[in-house]
Amino acid sequence: MTKSQFNIKISKDLLLRVKRQAMMSGKSLTEHITDLVTDSLSNNDINNTQSLSSNKINELEVRLLSLESIVSNREYLSEKLRPFTNSEALNCTNFMRGVFYKELEKRNFNDKSEAFDDFLQSVQVFEVLKKSISDRLKEIILSDNPSPWTGKELNELTGEDKCNCAIRKGLIDWTGKIECPSQQEICDKGEELVPFF
Repeated sequence: MTKSQFNIKISKDLLLRVKRQAMMSGKSLTEHITDLVTDSLSNNDINNTQSLSSNKINELEVRLLSLESIVSNREYLSEKLRPFTNSEALNCTNFMRGVFYKELEKRNFNDKSEAFDDFLQSVQVFEVLKKSISDRLKEIILSDNPSPWTGKELNELTGEDKCNCAIRKGLIDWTGKIECPSQQEICDKGEELVPFF
């Protein structure tokens, strides 16, 4: 290996500490600094590669969930979207509560508020909810006898994209169950679908 000279300016204090460390390890100053730089570069490469891979996988999972949501809701794509009705909103409420509590039991969460915060993070991956909506979601999920979503509330949440509801996608992400019923099935059948999810 060809060697090159590399001059740097560092504080006297740092130079003394590095020299002391080199002496304690039984190496020359050059050997010690070369080892430090080599270790730092190899660790950094590994961390960057893992970080890039992890970020890329997370991005792909989000995109895949969005595509799966659209594909599984294809019945909406072939007809004009209808807004949520109050009866559909009630079914959606019962479905999301049923799935949440099924997962809560499965994962043995000690605290349902802690479980809700974990679930909300999955929802926020797809859409950052307004505080009023996230507070309402918390009330619906955690209250013993909540008033259900209204059609108006779910229409406000989803806007013009009823088939791509962030809460439904959040449930898929949080539970890891990619074979989720379509939005229309949830609207039509509600909690009847929970045992199959």
